[in-house]
Amino acid sequence: MLTRSPLIRKLSNLAVAGAAMLAVLAPAGVASAHGDAAVVKKSRATVAEKNTGAASAVKLRKLYDWRFHVKPNNAKYIGRPWRASEPMQELKRCFNCTFPVKNAPKKYPKEGQLIKLKACAAGPFGCRNAPVKFYTKGMKNGWYFVAQKGHFDGAGSKVYFQFYNEKKTGYLMLHVWAHVAKPSVPDSVNKSFARGKWQDFNHKMGVKMHCKHSSQC
Repeated sequence: MLTRSPLIRKLSNLAVAGAAMLAVLAPAGVASAHGDAAVVKKSRATVAEKNTGAASAVKLRKLYDWRFHVKPNNAKYIGRPWRASEPMQELKRCFNCTFPVKNAPKKYPKEGQLIKLKACAAGPFGCRNAPVKFYTKGMKNGWYFVAQKGHFDGAGSKVYFQFYNEKKTGYLMLHVWAHVAKPSVPDSVNKSFARGKWQDFNHKMGVKMHCKHSSQC
């Protein structure tokens, strides 16, 4: 049997030691790589949450959901077959000519615009601060408000407005629905105020549309 020289034995021992070291370090390296990837993935997810508002999501509950026929206040009309795009055209000409809440701007709001509305009514409701931001994303012939800090419905609350045509009749409708966070007024008072305001809005728009299509105004 051949005996290996001292040099060959030394090199062989170094090779074995190196292989053992690689075996120990490799899993740590892999784990480190996976850890880095997880950190990057988590970071991206956090950014996405911030961009979508998910990180500061507010738990909401539905307060009301109403549908109104848009028509002039005249008993002979059950409804009118006006196009759903027409009320939006009127609002873009003059927003507060029909929208009845105090401090609503005359000029049609821009996306994300802050509007310092003030809701005022007689009785226990009084006047309440109602700052909102205006959005139209995802809405056809409509928009929605997102309540800001100081709003009586609680920050993050939402009110949606959408005009559409009823399928069976073709009549123009206004759909209004709201989700609230932490209202500072009782639901019954809140709903009573809101219904009165949105009926007023609906009536004003009905008169405006009637005058547009009729020579009687």
